[in-house]
Amino acid sequence: MDELKKQKVFYGWYIVLAGFIITFAAMGVVNSMSGPLLVPICDDLGFSRGEFTFHRTIFFLTGAAFMPLFGRLYKQVGVKKVLLVSSIFVAIFTFAYSFSTNIWHFYLIAFFNGVFVSGPGFMTVGYLINNWFADRRGFATGIAFAGAGFGTAAFIPIASYITEVFDWRVVYRFSGIVILTILLPTIIFLIKDHPQDKGLAPYTDKLKTDKPEATETLSIDVLFKQAIKKPIFWLLLFAFFLLSIMAGGPNFNAVPYLTDIGYSAAFAAVIMSALMLAHTLGNMTLGGFFDRFGMLIGSVFLGICCIVFPILALNASNPVFVWVMPLFYGPASSGFSVPVALFVTTYFGRKDFAAIFAVFNMAGQTGTALSGPSMAVIYDITGSYFWGWIMLLGFGIIITVCLISSHYINRRNHYDL
Repeated sequence: MDELKKQKVFYGWYIVLAGFIITFAAMGVVNSMSGPLLVPICDDLGFSRGEFTFHRTIFFLTGAAFMPLFGRLYKQVGVKKVLLVSSIFVAIFTFAYSFSTNIWHFYLIAFFNGVFVSGPGFMTVGYLINNWFADRRGFATGIAFAGAGFGTAAFIPIASYITEVFDWRVVYRFSGIVILTILLPTIIFLIKDHPQDKGLAPYTDKLKTDKPEATETLSIDVLFKQAIKKPIFWLLLFAFFLLSIMAGGPNFNAVPYLTDIGYSAAFAAVIMSALMLAHTLGNMTLGGFFDRFGMLIGSVFLGICCIVFPILALNASNPVFVWVMPLFYGPASSGFSVPVALFVTTYFGRKDFAAIFAVFNMAGQTGTALSGPSMAVIYDITGSYFWGWIMLLGFGIIITVCLISSHYINRRNHYDL
C-alpha cells in the first residue's frame, strides 16, 4: 500500500509541473512578444525588421555562450539557486526593454538578458527531468517543455491587445512583472535538485516492457571527450541546429508574413496563437511518441513535419493551408526542444549528460539566434518571405536525412562493440 501511494504522488511529477511553469513564464511570455511587437516597434522607432530582430540574435548567442557556465553551476551551487538568481535578472531585463529609444539599447539589454536566460530555460528543465526520471523521460520532458508553447500562445493575444490599447512599452513592463511573480514562488516551493533530496530514487516504470532500443541505451555510456570524436555527434548537432531555425524563424516572422500577404493583424495573431498552441501540443506528445515508437519512426515523423510545414506556408494565401499549418508546425517546432534529451541519452548515455546536453543546447540557441534575423534579412533584401520559406524547406530535407542516418550509425556502432 505504501509503495502504491509513493508511485501515485512521486515527487518527480511536481518537478514536471514546475518545469512547465518555468518554461511558460520565462520562455513563453518572452517569445510571445517577438511577432506582435516587431512591426509596432519598427514603425515607432524607425528600425528595419532585420535591424530590430538582430537584438534577438545577440540575446540567443549570448545565452549559447554562457550555457557551459550554467552546466558547471548546477553542480557547484545547485539548480535551485541558479534558477532563482537567473529568473530575477531575466524579469528585470525584460522590463528594461520598455525604456529603449535607440537600437543599441535593445542590443545592450539583449546581451545582459542573454547572460541569464539559460537559467530558466530548456537546459535547466531538461537537466532536472534527467535527474528525476530513468523511464518516461520523453513524456515528462514533453510536458515540462510544453509550457513554452502554451505561454506563447496565451500571451500573443494579450501582447497584441496591450499594444493596441496602450503601446509596446507596456507589454515589456507587464511581461517583466508576470515573469517575476510566477517564477519566484514556483522555484522556492517546488524545485528539488535530485530525488535523493526527498529520499527517493529516479522514476522507473515497473510495468515497462523492455525493448531492443532501451537495452541498447542502457549499455551506452559515452564521455563528452569521446562523444565529440564520433561522426554521429556532429550529425545530430547539425540537425538540431537546423531544427532550431525551423522552430524560431516562423515564431519571429509569421505575423508580419501573414499581414504582408493580405490577412488582418487580428487574424494573423489568431494564427500565431494556433501555431504556438500546436507547438505546445507537439511538446506534450512528441516525447511520448518517441518513447512509444522508437527513435527511427520518431525521426521519420519529425522529418515529414519539417518538410510539409514550409510547403504549407508557401501556399498560405489559401486560408485552408493557413489553418492546416499548425498541425505540422507543432511537431516540427518541438523537434529542437523535446527530442534533444532523448537523443543524448539514447545515443550517448547518461554519464556525461550535462556536458553533451549543454553543447546541443548551444547549437540550438545559436540556430534560434539566427532564425528570426535570417528570414527578416531575406525579406529586407527581396521584399518577400518567399525565399525564407524555401530555405526552411531545404533545411527540412537535410534534417530528415541527418536524423534517419544517425539512427543507423548508432545501430552500427552499437553492434560493433
